[in-house]
Amino acid sequence: MLAGCKLVDQRTFERATTTPAAADLSRAALPKLPLLTIAFTIPDADWRPSVRDAVRAAEARKRDVTFSVVTPIPTTASRDAQDVFIKQGQEDATAVAQELHLNGIPAERITVGFRGDAGKPAREVRVYAQ
Repeated sequence: MLAGCKLVDQRTFERATTTPAAADLSRAALPKLPLLTIAFTIPDADWRPSVRDAVRAAEARKRDVTFSVVTPIPTTASRDAQDVFIKQGQEDATAVAQELHLNGIPAERITVGFRGDAGKPAREVRVYAQ
């Protein structure tokens, strides 16, 4: 169901290739801390049980919880480096969103996107519960 997901960024709407501003990539509505952070820097790491546990914990607090699956993008990096993060992030975030769905979260309660990071973020996916 989520296999055709594509992360939406400013290039979806703009034809000019401009470096995204931090404000363009950030989501002010997200909680300060993620419910779960999944590092994709360790090959073959099994992160799926962590997603299952996070879903259970979030639903215990709020039955109709929504999830935002966010990939950090280095806002100070070159456009080429950002493109690498975007490509990897899209694949990683889609896998996490599919796992959320497999754990009983309807697709309409899952959003996937980017968030600007002025530092040097690791290859990871941050899952926020709202």
